[in-house]
Amino acid sequence: MLKAGLVNPFVESAYKFLQDEVHMEVTRGQLRLETSKATQGEINVALGVAGDAEGIVIYSMSEKVAKAIASALLDDVVPVFNELAESSIAEMGNIITGQAAAGLEEHGYVCKLTPPTIIAGKGVMISTVDIQRLVIPIELPVGLMEISVALRYYNRK
Repeated sequence: MLKAGLVNPFVESAYKFLQDEVHMEVTRGQLRLETSKATQGEINVALGVAGDAEGIVIYSMSEKVAKAIASALLDDVVPVFNELAESSIAEMGNIITGQAAAGLEEHGYVCKLTPPTIIAGKGVMISTVDIQRLVIPIELPVGLMEISVALRYYNRK
C-alpha cells in the first residue's frame, strides 16, 4: 500500500504552487486508486522518481486547463497549446515534484527526479507495473487537474 508520507508532499506542493504562482483557488477531490494504465488527461506531465521511493508521478489535465495554467504562468493569453505552453506546463510539473522531493527528504526518503516528459493524448498507456497509483483530483476554477502518484518505498538502511 502507498504510504501517506509519500503522497502528502505532492498534494502540499501542488496546492502551494497553484495558489502562489497560478493564483487559482484549489479544492481537493476524493482520492482514488487507479487501475487503468491509460492517461486520464489530454495533457500529461510525467516525472520519474528514483531512490528510497521509486516510481512515477503524472499530472493530468484537459487542454483547456493546461492553457489556463500556462496563461497564468506566462502572464499572457495562450490561445493554442504550443511549444511555449508545453514548456511552462512541464516546468510546473518539475517545480511541484522538486518541492515534493524536498518534502520527502524531510520524511527520510532521499529521491532523485527525471526531467519532465509531456505526454499528449488521453488514453495513452503508461504502466506502473505492480505499483499502486493513487489519484489526487484537484479542482480548479477552470477545471480538473489530477495528480497520479505511483511510488514504492525501498528500505535500504
